[in-house]
Amino acid sequence: MTGSQGVGNAISGSVAGSVVQAGSIQHVVLPSPRREPLPAPRQLPAGLRDFTGRDDQLAALDALLPDAGHSAGAAVVAVVAGIGGGGKTTLVVQWAHRVQERFPDGTLFVNLRGYGPSAPLAPEVVLASFLSALGVPEEQIPAGLNAQAGLFRSMVAGRRVLVVLDNASDAEQVEPLLPGTPGCMAVVTSRAGLTELVVSVAAHRVGLGLFTETESHVLLRKIAGNRRVDAEPAAAAELAGLCCGLPLAVRVAATRAAARPQYALADVVADIRDNQASASGNGFGGAGVVGGAVRSVFDWSYAQLPPAQARVLRGLGLHPGPEFGVDAAAALTGLDPVEVYRCLEVLAELHLVEPAGRKRYLMHDLMHAYATYRAGLDDTSDECQETVWRVLAWYARTAQQADRTALPALSGAVPDEVDAGAPAVVFTDRAAAMAWLHRERANLVAAVRCAAAAGLDVLTMALAVSCRFLTAGGDAWAALHLEATELGVASAAALGNRGVEVLLLDVQADVLCRTGRLTEAEAAITRILRLADEADDPDCRVSASSGLGRIRCEQGRFREARECYQRSSAVAAESGLTRSEAVALCNLSWISVQLGEFDRALEYAERGRELRRQARDPIGGAGALVDMALAWQGLGRHDTAAGLCRQAIDGYRTLGYTGVDLADTFLPLATSLECLGDLPAAVQALREAITVLTALADPRAAQARRRLTDLETCIAAGSCP
Repeated sequence: MTGSQGVGNAISGSVAGSVVQAGSIQHVVLPSPRREPLPAPRQLPAGLRDFTGRDDQLAALDALLPDAGHSAGAAVVAVVAGIGGGGKTTLVVQWAHRVQERFPDGTLFVNLRGYGPSAPLAPEVVLASFLSALGVPEEQIPAGLNAQAGLFRSMVAGRRVLVVLDNASDAEQVEPLLPGTPGCMAVVTSRAGLTELVVSVAAHRVGLGLFTETESHVLLRKIAGNRRVDAEPAAAAELAGLCCGLPLAVRVAATRAAARPQYALADVVADIRDNQASASGNGFGGAGVVGGAVRSVFDWSYAQLPPAQARVLRGLGLHPGPEFGVDAAAALTGLDPVEVYRCLEVLAELHLVEPAGRKRYLMHDLMHAYATYRAGLDDTSDECQETVWRVLAWYARTAQQADRTALPALSGAVPDEVDAGAPAVVFTDRAAAMAWLHRERANLVAAVRCAAAAGLDVLTMALAVSCRFLTAGGDAWAALHLEATELGVASAAALGNRGVEVLLLDVQADVLCRTGRLTEAEAAITRILRLADEADDPDCRVSASSGLGRIRCEQGRFREARECYQRSSAVAAESGLTRSEAVALCNLSWISVQLGEFDRALEYAERGRELRRQARDPIGGAGALVDMALAWQGLGRHDTAAGLCRQAIDGYRTLGYTGVDLADTFLPLATSLECLGDLPAAVQALREAITVLTALADPRAAQARRRLTDLETCIAAGSCP
């Protein structure tokens, strides 16, 4: 039976952009908060009140500032290169605070982690963060490095933005992150010279050497105090000299001396010389005078720590990432979180760690390397392995709890809850759970890598499953999610856990499909089919058939897609998988609408609604009402379709649901109301849809606005049919 007027609009305005219904293959669909205009980003970390010296470098950076009226050429790029611990970040942050008012459109900052415990940040991850800070909703951040870099350059074009790229590994990591138009400036810090940037983008290199004797002496005075330095000028000079001009070593030594006012500076010098004499020539610090100075100063400072603080410092050397919270540090050490917090506050006062927020800290990569070195010296191999297991188990269990609080329940096999000895984190609501997952995103991905490298398959598997929140962050996070799931798949296979292997392959296929990598998605589904054949597992067959159906829909091969969902529905029905059968039926209804088979679409939708009721799935039940409405629209029964849409809207609102399915109900409602001649009500339905789509940053909001404008214009002109 053919459709009547308005069916095409109803279909294109409903679920055409989202073939597989929410919840069908572990697909994460989260309502986004309403977005207000964002202020210009100011992302610089805090500067130092006792910043010392570097006048030549500050002047060199000042000389590179772009003129306000300069409109030709390209963005200015500066590279500050120097030794680790040499004060590159401190210099650039201090300078950027001084000049950021020259960049009214924002200051972006990122630690690229080129050197440190975790892997360097991928440019895609950085661009996603920058674009979000500039006001681009996560859902609109494109997949692919080139597309993201192009959008970033477009967003900063015509603006004055300062971009600070700290701790870069190489030019390849940096180049996609550079603004391309005049008025903007990028400052890069790295231990490498990044000569490639000098060649490719005419970057200006600003060299940063060690402190002069005077600069070391000035910083020592600022931290230890003028009175003590004036009382022992020779010892102060010797203490500064022992640090060999390395700013980090000077700061650590001076801070430790300030924390021991009962010590004479000569005693501090004697202790450091004793440590220097007893230190092995191998291990942390490397060869050379500076390496020996760093090790001697760090050894001396470490030797002054009470046992609990020393234990915390060593444990942090085995943490998978550079930033951490108190609870993670407690998991590392097995100590009480209150005691660990006190230890971390003392370590922060001594500049062995740095504050990064409430009960959160950062560790310089040199200090992290030293902490790892001390763990290897002072703890047995078994103790180090136990420390690593404790923190990874804590991340795994906490991620599982956050996942269960924030996201829809997983169907099929899921990993058992990890048993971790550290105190549990309690999440009171979805917002708190999602905030934790996003805050710990880098650590969770690093934890998956660390667990996989250590052969901890149970933890790798659990962590990988709990990384599914990354799929809700837009295509920019797809690469991280795919890496985590691939490691999880390998661990599940090693453990013979076929159910979790299928679950992860299913999620992987969904992400690949959504990012347009259909060939790879089909390869993942083929692996599920092979597992299903080996185990004769109906859950596997349902997942594989539904996943293949989605791929065929994305390819526009609707008849083949229907065959896939029919197989999925049949297997689910035979196996008593009620909710899975309902999902398959709802997708069959949608496909039938695309093919113009409206009677069949209605039959599928009605059966799907009944199964949703049996499965106690009220959100899915409201979606089934919309499927029925689309079928009735095709049959020309717009009054019935409008009533079903209103019933679905009432259901969504009763449940407090504000996701995309609500918009996909207002749009067909507007179509039916327009066909019924109730134009004011159709206008109101479109406005409601636009409100939801805008809140979700759905690109279809623009299409809906055009449709609303056309309808309001024809109403005003009295020319509507």
